[in-house]
Amino acid sequence: MRNNKNLLAVFFTLVCFASHQAAAQSDVPTSPFKATADLVSHYVWRGSMATGSPTPNFQPTLSFTKGKLEIGVWGSTDFVGSYKEVDPYVSISSGQLKFVVTDYNWNFDKANYFNYKNSETGHRLEGTIGFTGPETLPISVTWNTMLYGLDKKSTDSTKQAYSTYIELGYSKGTTSFFFGFTPWSGYYNNYGQTTFDPLARKKTFSIVNIGASVTKALKITEKFSLPLKTTLVINPSATYTRLDYLHLVFGITL
Repeated sequence: MRNNKNLLAVFFTLVCFASHQAAAQSDVPTSPFKATADLVSHYVWRGSMATGSPTPNFQPTLSFTKGKLEIGVWGSTDFVGSYKEVDPYVSISSGQLKFVVTDYNWNFDKANYFNYKNSETGHRLEGTIGFTGPETLPISVTWNTMLYGLDKKSTDSTKQAYSTYIELGYSKGTTSFFFGFTPWSGYYNNYGQTTFDPLARKKTFSIVNIGASVTKALKITEKFSLPLKTTLVINPSATYTRLDYLHLVFGITL
């Protein structure tokens, strides 16, 4: 209980500090560099909990934008030092399309961070193509495939699994709905293995991420509001890890 109280104290101290800084800097001229951060009750990514147990995470982003090009790095860490993730990315927008290359790494014990040898690296390089509809048709479609690195088939550790996550989205006002699935065995369905039995039947197509998010702006000053977000996540395919069946995540953007 003491640890939980300490986490809450840190959480709200950061919120108050960030809101004060944002209000003080609201009149600063815009810059191509941008720094933001999220505080979340626990870290859920594409239907599954990223950390070993539900714990608050601090998730900063540092980015540089020039025209339609954005280069940045996103990270996540918990408050007890048991989890760390650092993900550089590059994105290019063209009309309603967006192309992204992301370098995921949360396996720091796998190899040196700068080791990109395919058979040794802890990195997963992913390519993304996304489409966002106009205001008259507020839908979105994203296709994400891991192309290189620590994403190998369970039956052959020398071959890429090309783990793929596809998400359909719809937004209406402050509410958004999403439906995510993987078309074949890969990272999102434990590479097809749903039990600890190696002889069990492998899964292929899996629905892994269904839910909705609601956002609300909490007014702090006349010039600054704090974005709040609550997300309900359902993972019908989480037969391997029971903690992943259902999530309710609260977040604050600083």
